[in-house]
Amino acid sequence: MCKIKIYSLLLLFISINGYAQIDGEIETPLQQQNVDTEENTKTKLGIKFTMGGHTFRGDAFDNEKPKYGFGIGIYNIVHLNKKKTQNFHWEFNFTFKGSKFATPNDTSFSRISLSYIELPVYYSIALNPKNKKPIHLLTGMQFSYMFRNSINKSYGKWGTVKSDLPFLRHDFAPAIGIRKELGSGISLQFTGKLGLVNIYTNTFKERTDNPDPDEQNYDYSDIYPRFKDGTHKAKNVSFELSLFF
Repeated sequence: MCKIKIYSLLLLFISINGYAQIDGEIETPLQQQNVDTEENTKTKLGIKFTMGGHTFRGDAFDNEKPKYGFGIGIYNIVHLNKKKTQNFHWEFNFTFKGSKFATPNDTSFSRISLSYIELPVYYSIALNPKNKKPIHLLTGMQFSYMFRNSINKSYGKWGTVKSDLPFLRHDFAPAIGIRKELGSGISLQFTGKLGLVNIYTNTFKERTDNPDPDEQNYDYSDIYPRFKDGTHKAKNVSFELSLFF
């Protein structure tokens, strides 16, 4: 009777041990599958914060100086190969830029502020793909739409503002930059963008010479230096430093 009990316990032990081995064999490929899924992630979506230096190039304005602005947006990086060395990269940003001007006197304007919705699109390639935190070269184009603007006159301590300036609303710009991965999903990006569109119009001159007496916001006769005619040009120039999360 004692032998039968011993044999029964041995058979039970062997059965349990065999089940554990089978169960262990099933867990291994499942764990490997999870690792593969993480490694093969094909896209990354996040938010970004930007600080930038902005001004105009062209002869529509004189004595331009950099205006420092900020921006916020979202980004999406789509990996084009398994090693993630080639990527399609787009962003959707709200950016605040424009230009400052040389030290104003009591009657001159000191700052033009422009608010844009921007959609930059890049192709990026890793410059040092063997590094776990590579540097990526970005080349692409940016479409921009201006949704608000203003000019600040230096009267008084804070100045007075006129809005709805007659700039062209749209802009296109070639863009080039680098993005450095810092780890933990964070990266740092520096870009330069040169606007191709002359956003200055002859309406500046018209509102200076023939102001509307019923609309003070469109009366530029009291703004100095006087605005030039539409044969002159003003194009955006931007250099931006962004932090990605």
